[in-house]
Formats: sequence, C-alpha cells, structure tokens
Amino acid sequence: MTPPAAWSSSWRLLRPAQWPILSAQLAVGVALALGAQPDPPGSHPAISWPTLAGAWLCWVVLLNGGTLAFNSAFDRDTGPVAYLAGPPVPPPGLHVWALLWMIAGAAGGAVVVSAAFGAVTAACVILSWLYSHPRTRWKGRPGLDLAVNMVGYGFGTTAAGILAGWAAIDRQVDGGGDLLWIGLGFGLLFGSLYPLTQIYQYEEDLARGDHTLATALGIARSLELSLVLGALAATALWKGTADPQGGPPRLLAAALALWLGHELALRIRWRMQDARNWERAMYRSLALWAAVDVGCVVSWLQRG
Repeated sequence: MTPPAAWSSSWRLLRPAQWPILSAQLAVGVALALGAQPDPPGSHPAISWPTLAGAWLCWVVLLNGGTLAFNSAFDRDTGPVAYLAGPPVPPPGLHVWALLWMIAGAAGGAVVVSAAFGAVTAACVILSWLYSHPRTRWKGRPGLDLAVNMVGYGFGTTAAGILAGWAAIDRQVDGGGDLLWIGLGFGLLFGSLYPLTQIYQYEEDLARGDHTLATALGIARSLELSLVLGALAATALWKGTADPQGGPPRLLAAALALWLGHELALRIRWRMQDARNWERAMYRSLALWAAVDVGCVVSWLQRG
C-alpha cells in the first residue's frame, strides 16, 4: 500500500501552482479559435463546455503535471524549481506513474476532444520522455532542450487550445495561416523565456555538473539569445495578428516592447543580479507574458 507521504510528494511534484499559467495559454488558443471568424449577427455557435473541460484536464493536469513529475523523478532537485520552493524527495516509481499520467492525457484527449488534439498531446509525451529520461536526457543537451520547450510549451499549448476550440464548436474556421504564425510566435516567445528558467539555478547546475543551455552559453550570451528569440517572436506575433484592413495591433506592440525592454535591462545589468533576483526576473517575465497574451487576443478579435 502506498504511504500517504508518497501521495503527498507526488501531488506536489505535479506542481499544481503552475497550472494557471498553462491554463491561461490554453485559453488563449481557444479564444483565437473561437474568434477567428465572426458569425452572422444574432448567430452564436454552440460551445461544448465538457469538451473544453476535457481538453484542460488532459493538457494541463495530465500532460503538463505528468511531465513535471517525470522530470523531477530523475532530477531529484533539492533547491527551488519553478513554482516549488522546496521540492520533496521523489517517491519510488514516480517516473512510471508520471509516464502513465501523460499517456492517459494523450488517450483521453483523442477521445474527449479530437484525434488531432490527441496526436499533439502524444507528440509532447514523446518529447517529455526524450527530454528527461536518462537514456536520452535532451535536457542536458543545449539546443535540444530549448527546442523541446519551444515546441511543447510555447507552440504546443497554443495549438492544443486552438484544436480544443475548434472541437468545442465542431468546426474548423478560417484564419489557419495567421494562427500558425501566432503559434510560431508563442513558440519563439517561450524560447525567449527559457534561459530565465535556468539562470536562477545557474550556480546549483554548475555545482552538480549539469550541462544546461545557460551553463553552456553563460549568463550574458543566454540573455542575448533571449533578446534575439524575443525579437523573432514579436515579428511572428505581429504578422499573425495584424489586420490588413485596419491599424496595427497597438496593445500587442506595447506588451512586446515591455517584454524586450525587460530582457534588455537584464542583459545590461546582469552582473548586478543574484540567484534570488534572477528568480524574481523569471516571474516578472511570466507577468509580461500574460500582457502579451491579452494583447494578442484583443488584436485578433479586433481584426476586420
């Protein structure tokens, strides 16, 4: 019989405090899908709320929670990790249960949402395994770790939301090309964020011999990469949301300017930061991400 302490540790390693972040990004994809094509006056598409709830459960709780627990089962972190200040000791067999948790998300998504949603979720299960399992450990291969997070968290979460939105109204609407640009933009935006998720653990990773993107490039070059990817993200998001018949997406432009300004300030003052300040900088970036989300959705809905 599994002791209650093991259940408690497993639950904490699913990191439920991070779920609102993924929920918000999934909701962005849903909003983009539902707002892609205005309906005739007086006409409102019937939305299947159980479909959206199932998508949330499969993507946020099962896939994302399972991914984080699977990673923690092998990392055995002792210092702070994202949204978990004091990670517990992983219980025996956590990696098996976490993998089954993720597989359940993919299978459930295919049944409850759509085959396409299930396929995207299954692809991310494979990426999670490649990222964390000791046999492959893409997490320890700078460049591959960045690519996995850009595809999975940035592009994948947005795409999953779009597919869930289409499934909830039982039809695919116009705007697929622009939505692809937006998905690409959020993938690049996560790439811009990714170094900040490592820099605050820089000293701990060096001490353990972990070969991360941040330890490979150093702090200054990691921030320069963030700036480059942020600029590319801004270009893609602008292209996806700009209305050829109207004005530029000003709210989104302001949010992206704040994002790039924040990262530029960190690059200029990087020698003056300590681990605690770097962790705060990461959470400030997440708040700015929320501003980009709002700007993107508002700009999309205002298109002619």
